Amino acid sequence: MRIAIVHSDVDTIQLFTDVIADLGFSFCWSCHNAKDTLKNCAIDLPDLLLVQLNLKDMKGSELIKKIMDSSPTTVIAISDSHHNKPGDVFEAMSAGALDAFSEPSTRQTESLHDLKNKISNIKKLHDSVNKTKKEKKASSIKNTPLVAIGSSTGGPAALLTILKELPEKTNAIWVIIQHMDNEFSLGMAQWLNEQSNVNIEIAKNNQVPKVDHVYMAGTNDHLIINKTGRFEYTVEPVNYPYRPSVDAFFESALSHWPNKLIGVLLTGMGRDGANGLLSFYNRGMLTIAQDKKSCAVYGMPKAASELNAVTFELDINKIADKIMKNLS
Repeated sequence: MRIAIVHSDVDTIQLFTDVIADLGFSFCWSCHNAKDTLKNCAIDLPDLLLVQLNLKDMKGSELIKKIMDSSPTTVIAISDSHHNKPGDVFEAMSAGALDAFSEPSTRQTESLHDLKNKISNIKKLHDSVNKTKKEKKASSIKNTPLVAIGSSTGGPAALLTILKELPEKTNAIWVIIQHMDNEFSLGMAQWLNEQSNVNIEIAKNNQVPKVDHVYMAGTNDHLIINKTGRFEYTVEPVNYPYRPSVDAFFESALSHWPNKLIGVLLTGMGRDGANGLLSFYNRGMLTIAQDKKSCAVYGMPKAASELNAVTFELDINKIADKIMKNLS
């Protein structure tokens, strides 16, 4: 189980980190304020989030509600004022916190013991829920296609052209790898979401993709599909100049996605994605490249074409229709 901590005090964060280590669970990140917490949850959602209720920049219950609206996960509210302000705890639980706990102290070994028991019990609950989810997932994605799209220079406009043409229900999972610094990826996802009918979001670490959703890589590490069919961010290959890498995602999808794949390579400088598209093509998958005339930079599609990795080279305005016809 992966656990994150939101607390304004460095020593308290260290105390929680020690508790997590003693239990053998993974500490994934910590934040001191609400703004950074929401950003981290959008990119790397933990299994359990410990949230201090009296943060300086936002009321704890308000933060928990925002998390549950945008990136739902299990939350424990941590309160140091439950005797003076019991209403804060009730508001937090009404907002979506599973439970609440008095702020522990190294001077109160019993409170640390109780906290460890609470976290261990949540782990058991997660194991039970995840087992059910895995069974449902195996059934739900059995025949679900995955459309993988790589883009770089000129990509945002090209992607918008495709996404605006998609219906709300596509009966597929869509993944976009756009060369872009992580500082701007969330904003781009929101920009695309506002102008299309489909649900576009940043892919989160350890997330199971859902049908009819469009996911974007959201960090400077490489987004891949791992052997369990979940999203994962990895630094490897470390020295690869393109981040996040289209090739890294294409190759992982080919290795670990059990169903139909469609590979698409859009405008962009360089060669990233060409080798991955060739792997798709050699396995009999549909591969599409944007044509020279409609590209801002005819680099990545050209590299794929030179490898004979392209089934169809199309004007950007015709790509969405070709994909949807292949999905129907």
